Amino acid sequence: MLKGSEIRKRFLDYFEERGHTVVPSSSL
Repeated sequence: MLKGSEIRKRFLDYFEERGHTVVPSSSL
């Protein structure tokens, strides 16, 4: 089971790899 922080990190990395801009303050 992944920690919330780990899931978020992977989620952000997923979009960064596809050239999306990451805005930490934005809601999912």
